[in-house]
Amino acid sequence: MKKYMLAMAAALLTAGAALAGPKPEYPGGKEALDQYLATNMKYPQTAKDNGIEGVVDVAFVVKADGTIGTIKIVRMVDPDLESEAVRLVKGMPAWIPADNGGKPIDAQTQVAVPFVLP
Repeated sequence: MKKYMLAMAAALLTAGAALAGPKPEYPGGKEALDQYLATNMKYPQTAKDNGIEGVVDVAFVVKADGTIGTIKIVRMVDPDLESEAVRLVKGMPAWIPADNGGKPIDAQTQVAVPFVLP
């Protein structure tokens, strides 16, 4: 049930973000983003040992060239989980930038990074 609730929270946040103007896109879409997070996540050992789970919401700017700009934690859960979420965002491949009339522009987006113990 807890895994389902975390997944639903992440889906709602992603859907809500899509309603506010032109948005950048992760190459390959939501499924590719989920795969990137699952493949590259290194669950912090201290958080694992203490049974800490949660969804860290990370807002960031995708620049017109697709690179990641300013990163900000929107929903805090645990400092170790937040550090890992920022590391994941910093390591992402270039995004497809938002555009305005066909011209790439800087735009903010948000990603929910779920941390769920097995």
